Amino acid sequence: MGRHEDARIALNDLAGGGAVPVHVGDGPCGVTAHPGATAVPSSLNLASTFDVALADEYGALLGTESRAAGRNVLLAPGLDIARTPWAGRLGEALGEDPLLAGTLGGHVARAVQSCGVVSVLKHYPAYQFERNRTGEGPKPLRTPARDVVVDARTLHELYLEPFRRVTQQYGAQGMLCCYNRVNGEYPSQSRELQEIPRRRWGFTGFTLPDMVFAVRDARAALEAGLDLPRLAIEAPEELDPYSPRTDAMVDAAPDATLAAIGAHVRGALAAVRTAAPDAGLDPAAIGSAAHLELAERLAIESAVLLRNDGALPLAAGSRVALIGAEELEHRIVMGGAAAVMLTPARLASIADRLADAGLTVAAESEGLPAVPAPPLRAAAGETFGCVLTDAAGTRELRLTEAVLPVEAADASAPWEATLTASLPPSPHHRTVAVEFAGEVELLLDGDVIGRGFRDASPLLGGPPYVLGGVAPPADRPRTLTVHYRTGPAFVSPGVGLVPHLSLGVVPWEPAFDTAVRDAAQADVAVVLAGRPTGGGMDAEELGLPAGQAELIEAVAATGVPVVVVTHGSGPIDLPWRDRVAAVLHVGFAGERLPEALARVLAGEAEPGGRLPLTWPAGPPVVPREAFDEKDRFVYAEGVDIGYRGHERASVEPAYWFGHGLGYADIALVSAASSGEGVEATLACGPGRGGKAVVQLYARPADGETLKLVGFAVARLAAGERRTLRVEVDAAALATWSGESLAPASGTYAVHVGLSRGDLPHRAAVTLG
Repeated sequence: MGRHEDARIALNDLAGGGAVPVHVGDGPCGVTAHPGATAVPSSLNLASTFDVALADEYGALLGTESRAAGRNVLLAPGLDIARTPWAGRLGEALGEDPLLAGTLGGHVARAVQSCGVVSVLKHYPAYQFERNRTGEGPKPLRTPARDVVVDARTLHELYLEPFRRVTQQYGAQGMLCCYNRVNGEYPSQSRELQEIPRRRWGFTGFTLPDMVFAVRDARAALEAGLDLPRLAIEAPEELDPYSPRTDAMVDAAPDATLAAIGAHVRGALAAVRTAAPDAGLDPAAIGSAAHLELAERLAIESAVLLRNDGALPLAAGSRVALIGAEELEHRIVMGGAAAVMLTPARLASIADRLADAGLTVAAESEGLPAVPAPPLRAAAGETFGCVLTDAAGTRELRLTEAVLPVEAADASAPWEATLTASLPPSPHHRTVAVEFAGEVELLLDGDVIGRGFRDASPLLGGPPYVLGGVAPPADRPRTLTVHYRTGPAFVSPGVGLVPHLSLGVVPWEPAFDTAVRDAAQADVAVVLAGRPTGGGMDAEELGLPAGQAELIEAVAATGVPVVVVTHGSGPIDLPWRDRVAAVLHVGFAGERLPEALARVLAGEAEPGGRLPLTWPAGPPVVPREAFDEKDRFVYAEGVDIGYRGHERASVEPAYWFGHGLGYADIALVSAASSGEGVEATLACGPGRGGKAVVQLYARPADGETLKLVGFAVARLAAGERRTLRVEVDAAALATWSGESLAPASGTYAVHVGLSRGDLPHRAAVTLG
């Protein structure tokens, strides 16, 4: 048999035609695209727990439901370090610190693989943004993806470190290469990046590219060492003509590399075969009572109480004005490829669950969620103007509805349009809402009130992504203008991905008036607010969209205590935080948010979360790139991102990494060195028991910023005093020597506390 044919048979075996079919599913936040799957809290929520035991349970749930869904390869966990707070996919990963991400990710990966499912880590190795992650344009016209320029030290100590830890220490067997370029090369086509895991870390698993546009040259990918084509996550060829398929990989290979194909394939098959036996796994595990209970517990343990002036927990029987609890599906799961299908019959009413917890819901009113608005319609006898330019030229259209006529454009090439509409006078504020795929600039009388991009909306799953701008009261007509270009939009009509735009307008009243009236008659107002995020978009701003901040201010002005419950992946700008009684951040808490929220607000359970991301008080310390910068990201800040960046810049954030309040009165009494660790003594007040997360920080060298080198969770009973031993993780202090990571050695001043901003004790610890 010829070597080409032998290689082709090997790859066909791996693609599902042989004795060991490989079925790949996405799932860092729960099993996707499968009815009935448990919508667990997001990966970032898991990071908020700082709890390795919960990470074990989380991974076991993912692995069990994956096998029950017929999948034996899972794209999870996500290990993308959070460089900035704008990144759309923050919720799919595990925060800004490599030790936290690598440790929790390792426990998830190991638990997934214990269920007979290969854990594929993503997205290797430096993927921190969505804009132009795959370039722009349809089909073969797609431009090159954005290039990340990063020095070797930063790459190895920060962005590669979680991948190293999870493969070396926890045995993950797969790695998914990202879309963007890194130092000029696509990771799927980079010999250096393909060799690092094997040569430096002893990785014996397989690498594969992400779904679309991650490979532009099949032969280059094969020669670099990429192991697999895209397996069962194959996208339509009309969307991505680049990624390697079986025949393309074989035909592109010179004879000298054909032997490597068999080795790559057989190694991948071995990983799938030996992960674990598949006996004893029941399809009834999907959405089981045990998994729903875990989802609820995770939602409680990941809820971060940012501020509390004593309003929480609420007193039994408190009369609550509940504001913004509608549109629940937009508040509990992130969008994009990681979105889990919701089971409507399992979604409870927040009001009902508050009543079950002993609270009185005196009134329930709508908020101002960032959801799509009905398209604006022209008045009788009038039309909206639209100038459309595509490969066929420029032409003017007259529209009765503010929806771009996608069918009028040539989808095989980029196109753009300008839509103009007249907004009638109004005494009220209005939200101008645009739901789209592509890139838009939204103007009111020529002034920009919003701009952003979307690869798609919605993207594969989850809620649509809405861009909003504010139109203030006006006694004259205003002109709305939307400049649109297809830009990054995915084009694949066969799966419903096409450039599009719909423009709607929503008045703030009567929602404002009703919410204020209801709050004034209650003992406490509970306001839910946040924004949708996910794959295929980055946040346009860190503030709350669609008038939500103004609504909170108006409710707070009644003098009634206000508890704000925020949702979403990234940090939120809270200029009103000192004017409300409490702020509880629930992230994307999954389908059991109503039950978990009721238990936390009523005091039946304590919010157990600690921030895995630093929340800035003003502009983040890592500057945002210019909106029109599409080709390169220079990671000029080096390793100093997040809490390290705030220390370097001497800027106090709104809330430090690791911050989170509880209902118990727990103090860190003392800390002393003990071997290569620290013994921390905790004391809990007599009122009630609770959770503490002891955190250790140290400087890798003089002049460096502090970094997390250890953490541990303790749960104390009321009145309990306990000494907890926390190991210093020497690998967290390793530094890049120019050739390798040099191990930590010597005596380090270890700062001990309950958050990066609360480090009252020090201990000298000698390593090596």
